[in-house]
Amino acid sequence: MTDFRAPLLLILSMAAATAAAVEPLPPWSASLSHRAWTKQDGAPSNPSAMLQDQTGMLWFGASNGLFRFDGVRFERVDEIGGQPLLSPNVFALGLFDDALWLGYAHGGISVFKHGAVRHYREADGIPSSAILQFGKTADGTQWFSSPAGIYRLDGERWRRVQPADGLPAGDQATLNVLHDGSLLVTHHAGLYRSVPGTHRFRKVGEFGSMQRSQLTANGKVLVFKFGYPLQLFDPATETSAPLRLPAGVSMPYSVHADRRNAWWVGPGNGMRLYTPDFQLQQQFLAPQHFSAVRVFRPPLDDREGNLWFITENGIDRIRENRLAVQEMPPGSTDFSITAGPDGEVWINSHSSLDPISPPTFAIASDGRRIASDMPSATAGTLAADGTLWFGNVHWVWKRRDGETQRWPLPPELIQQPVQAITMGGDGRLWVSVMHRGVHTFKDGAWQAGGGHAKLAEPSASALHTDAQGRIWFGYSGNTMAMLERGQIRRFSAADGLQVGNVLTMFSRRGTLWIGGDQGVACFHNGRFVTLNDSNGQPLAGVSGIVETAQGELWLHGQDGLVRIRAAELATVRRGGTGLVAAEHFGYLDGYAGAVAQVIPLNTLVEASDGRLWYATSSSVGAIDPRQTAPRNPVPPTPLITGLRTDRQHYRAGTGIALPQHTQSLAIDFTAAVLSVPERARFRTRLIGQDHAWRDAGALRQAAYTNLGPGDYRFEVMAANEDGLWSAAPASLHFSIAPAFYQASWFKLACAALLASALYRLYRWRMAQITARVIDRMRTRLDERERIARALHDTFLQSVHSLSLRFHNIKAGLPQDDAIHQRIDEALDAADAVAEEGREQLMDLRVNHACRGDLATALEAAGSVAAAQHGVAFLLREQGKRRALRANVQDELFAITREAVNNALRHAGGTAVTVLLGYGEESLALEVRDNGRGLPDEVRSAGHRERHWGLDGMRERAAGIGAELAIIGGPGAGTSVVLTVPAALAYR
Repeated sequence: MTDFRAPLLLILSMAAATAAAVEPLPPWSASLSHRAWTKQDGAPSNPSAMLQDQTGMLWFGASNGLFRFDGVRFERVDEIGGQPLLSPNVFALGLFDDALWLGYAHGGISVFKHGAVRHYREADGIPSSAILQFGKTADGTQWFSSPAGIYRLDGERWRRVQPADGLPAGDQATLNVLHDGSLLVTHHAGLYRSVPGTHRFRKVGEFGSMQRSQLTANGKVLVFKFGYPLQLFDPATETSAPLRLPAGVSMPYSVHADRRNAWWVGPGNGMRLYTPDFQLQQQFLAPQHFSAVRVFRPPLDDREGNLWFITENGIDRIRENRLAVQEMPPGSTDFSITAGPDGEVWINSHSSLDPISPPTFAIASDGRRIASDMPSATAGTLAADGTLWFGNVHWVWKRRDGETQRWPLPPELIQQPVQAITMGGDGRLWVSVMHRGVHTFKDGAWQAGGGHAKLAEPSASALHTDAQGRIWFGYSGNTMAMLERGQIRRFSAADGLQVGNVLTMFSRRGTLWIGGDQGVACFHNGRFVTLNDSNGQPLAGVSGIVETAQGELWLHGQDGLVRIRAAELATVRRGGTGLVAAEHFGYLDGYAGAVAQVIPLNTLVEASDGRLWYATSSSVGAIDPRQTAPRNPVPPTPLITGLRTDRQHYRAGTGIALPQHTQSLAIDFTAAVLSVPERARFRTRLIGQDHAWRDAGALRQAAYTNLGPGDYRFEVMAANEDGLWSAAPASLHFSIAPAFYQASWFKLACAALLASALYRLYRWRMAQITARVIDRMRTRLDERERIARALHDTFLQSVHSLSLRFHNIKAGLPQDDAIHQRIDEALDAADAVAEEGREQLMDLRVNHACRGDLATALEAAGSVAAAQHGVAFLLREQGKRRALRANVQDELFAITREAVNNALRHAGGTAVTVLLGYGEESLALEVRDNGRGLPDEVRSAGHRERHWGLDGMRERAAGIGAELAIIGGPGAGTSVVLTVPAALAYR
């Protein structure tokens, strides 16, 4: 059992009890399809009422419940909008004003509307007997009939129509709402019609009945009375006349008229279809072609043009086939066809049931049968001059203007069937005989290969003459040959041919089409192009090809007929890929039998009136490519019927809330496609999961796994058998509740904890790196101090001792000795070396001692050094002072001090200026003097001979990522400019 929530806002009544007139449909075609559903197919048991809603769904009321049908499956409906039915025994159905009305077999009425229900019981005036019919008149009054009489709804209570209202007492009255909106009651005492504007009735006919009457599509009413001729009441004239049934039908069980003005008569062995003038068109005999021998209820014309019957055994559907299958002579099989010159089609049969095949006959364009004395042919062709040529195992013959002339096959060719025939442009008939090769025939003379030894063998499975007069030969093994002006050209896979065994050929508009058991190809502008369907699959098993006058290509293959539009062929001719969209016509369209493959026969031809004829092993049919009616113009309306998880089933509704940990679910959906439901197609998407539509094919369920918590919207679209898609998707909103660990607050808390842990890890790592750097710096400082001590204790002491020794030597010399001056010069040099050593020692011991900010340290150091040399010192800052990285500050201090000392010792100027600029993009530092400038040799070499101060400045600058420039020349002073990127300089 299936819960159902109907979109009742969309429902419109299409039941027989509605008052609105319906448009008639065209007459039934000659080829109809029948399908029956019985209990074993899930159909309701002994249904008593049916109707169709606006979504296209069929509803059936039966003794075992209320059923809904989409063309594929029956679903029992036990509640609507969450409201249960009063009883499973539903006897009457009606649809009025967006409300679904249910009448029960043992009394009671339920009205479902907009998710609510109103139940009427005996306390509301309802009799305890069955509710038979519903009706609503033009003034808005609601009516029903029952064995207890006719009732109308008066406010909130039902009242029985009394004799005082003009309707005599008596049971079993039935009703019909006429096209003008009035009510006609069929009573055993006669016919009674409601008076407009009142609740009264007046008698309009003496012929009455206790059986149900039927309102026909043209507005007249069929009145049945057991034992009497059927009467037809005309509401316009309020007169009745006997309905004259065809001969042999005296007392049928039922007579019904449909929207095509056709008559359906049930004589007790099924149903017979008659034309409007009661000419028998087709019989559906039970139990082979109908589900029951008797039908009592009138049929339902659905919106797609199908006709539905309810019987005691199930449901029957009648619909038109797209292929008009022709009636063939009894016992005839294995057909082949040849188009004639006047629109007729000649049909040959190679029956295996009779020792002698039936003679060839034709069907004219107007449907007439044209008999002949010609034997059944195995091959035929229509020559350009209108002459028909045929051949079989004994003869070849021609037919023209109703006259037939024939010639026997040569003795060496008989007893083997003629496989193919074509007429050459020179008047010679080319004939291929199985196992005997190819020969030509003209004026009674036969010639092997037409004079070409290479064409005499082997036998060709297909022959064709194109508009240019070329003769084409198709063989097994994917090979072909072409004869043009006496020259033979052969083709194979090396030329792009990929059709397997050649079975048929056709040419039009300069293109040759070839069909084989492995594919289809065309020869256009000197090249072969293989055709595949839009999925890249070959169009295999084709033994019939026609390119129509409208430019379409039709193929006859293993699964029926295939239609390829002219636009697709134009793309192929322009050098396209060969992928084409194909429309198929198969067994669902009336196709029966199998197409010839072993012995190629003419299986598809175009008659001169434009119709296409096809032949199979068991049938011959036709289709007009200009109007392949009936088409289904009704786009289906998709419906979502439910959602299933592994724990629960949910009715389709709005805002379904699924519990925590729901990961997998399935959504059921459908659409009413009643004509050819097997070709219905669906596409789905789950917003929140899918990025695009998914093709579901014919499946009516979508399954999803590994879903997480959140809000979702499922959408589904449906297409009918003609590819017409629904105007809008059906949608279902649902949500999956998150577990506590899937909630947003939990995720935010986890993110915060993770961030805190990462920050702590970062702090720990930075502390670890800082400690390592400090340790390295301490090691470097200790090493520098060790070196400084070593220099002080060894090098400087040694220099000082050497100076003392020179002083002692000088003291021992006479005062006027000339060597005094040279010793003084050496002592001055030794003092300079000692002074330079002290400065280098200060670099080692004092460089790291830059404390506080850089400007303050430079101010203090520069002022002291400048005062010793009697030079003015000035430091200027630009921009807002910013804290520097420690290593950068130390290196800048060392570089600046070296530059200041160089200016004091070597420039010979009167002033030294230090400029310090704090920029947004970089830190700029400049040391400028007004001295003699750099000598040319120092500027070119980059340093003084045996001095490393300038090189040390460059190395320190490179170590902190700074750029160092020394600017100046002789007599122009010197500037040392240092630039450090902000990202490296500032903390």
